[in-house]
Amino acid sequence: MLLESDNFLLELTKLFQQQRVKNSGSLSLVMKRYDGQTKPKPKLTKKQRLENKQTPTNAPTTAHDSVEYKCLVRATFGSKKLSTIVSSKDINRFQLAYSNLLKANMDTLKKKAKESKATGQASANANSNVPSSPRMATNAASTSSATNQQKKTPTTPAKKK
Repeated sequence: MLLESDNFLLELTKLFQQQRVKNSGSLSLVMKRYDGQTKPKPKLTKKQRLENKQTPTNAPTTAHDSVEYKCLVRATFGSKKLSTIVSSKDINRFQLAYSNLLKANMDTLKKKAKESKATGQASANANSNVPSSPRMATNAASTSSATNQQKKTPTTPAKKK
């Protein structure tokens, strides 16, 4: 159902609430460029292509330059479908309202549970070997190398030539 941008945002909040109540299903959102055409351009036949090749036009077509693109936004939840077309003049206002709506309703996302092969000891051992910050790792390496250098000093006096 094609709606105005403000009505679309209101209906979208209702879809988010329905999804939250049902606690199942997915709400999908799509944004894409829209040039105003509802039907695709038909392909040229062989005869039409030959005619176009025989009569070359020197003037470039300016139809593509003057097209003002719009934004098509679609939302689907189950069998309910919403859509709106936003002009380039209104896109900033719509984008702010849309992003605020998404931020407010993205709190029901679930984190994926990470599965590990060996739980318990493997995770504890892995965490104990990992330094808490890169600075600590470099400081630990530099202090251990300094102590190694001190240990490498010869204990016997050097021979004179």
